[in-house]
Amino acid sequence: MSIEVQNLNVHIKDNHILKNVNVTLPEKQITCIIGPSGCGKTTLLRTLNRLIESTEGVTIEGKVLVDGQDIIHSGSEVTELRRKIGLVSQRPCPLPMSIFDNVAYGCRINKMFNKRRLLIYQVQKNLKAVGLWDEIRGRIRTPASRLSIGQQQRLCLARSLAVEPEYILADEATSALDPISAKTIEDLFVQLKEQYSIIMVTHTLRQALRIADHVVFMYLGEIIEEGSAEEVFNHPQQELTKKYLSGAFS
Repeated sequence: MSIEVQNLNVHIKDNHILKNVNVTLPEKQITCIIGPSGCGKTTLLRTLNRLIESTEGVTIEGKVLVDGQDIIHSGSEVTELRRKIGLVSQRPCPLPMSIFDNVAYGCRINKMFNKRRLLIYQVQKNLKAVGLWDEIRGRIRTPASRLSIGQQQRLCLARSLAVEPEYILADEATSALDPISAKTIEDLFVQLKEQYSIIMVTHTLRQALRIADHVVFMYLGEIIEEGSAEEVFNHPQQELTKKYLSGAFS
C-alpha cells in the first residue's frame, strides 16, 4: 500500500511550514524528497510517522493516509504506527546498550517474540541484512557505542528492520558518513526496496540521481513537481525544477 498525503498544512507557531501538500508515495520504490534547505522536506518526513507532534507549537491540518487510514485524526496508536513506519535519522543514534540489545529493543517493546531463540534469530537476520553480522559477530554483547559511525548507522537500520516495518523513512541518512559508508547504505536501500517502501530526504542531488525511482521536489513548503525519477530528472515540467536541477540555487 502507498502513503497518500491530502491537503496537508503544518504550522509551527507563526510559521507556515508545509502548504497544501498533496502527494502519493509509491510502494516498493525509493522516493527521494529533494529541494533547498528549509523547504519543508524533513517536516514532511516527520509528519508521516507523527514525530512532528513532539515539536512545540505545531498544528496540523489535512490527512496522511497510511494503508487507507488517516493517521493524523483517527486516533492511531503511535507505537504501532512507528513500528510500521521506521525512521533512520541523519546522525546514527544507537541506544546506550549492547549491539544485540539495540536490535532487540523494538521487538521487546512491541512484544513480538515470546521465545528467546526467535528473538536471537531476528537480531542475527537483520544484522546480516545490513551487512554487519560478519563484522561484529564476535562482539555482539559489547556496547554499540564502540562501533564506527558507519557501522552505527547500519545498526540503526537493522533496529528499524527488526520490527518488520512496511515503510522506511530516511532523513539524510548518509550525510554524516564517509563516502564508503554512504555508498554501503545506498546499496542497502536499493536492495531493501524489494521488501520495503523507502522515503528518503536528501540534500545531495547526485544521490537522488543514483538511487531514486520516484522524486518529489519541494520549495518553500510546497511540492513543485513529482513523478518518476526519469520524468523529473530528464523532462522536468516546471521552470523552478529546471533551475534547481541546473544548480541555479541549492
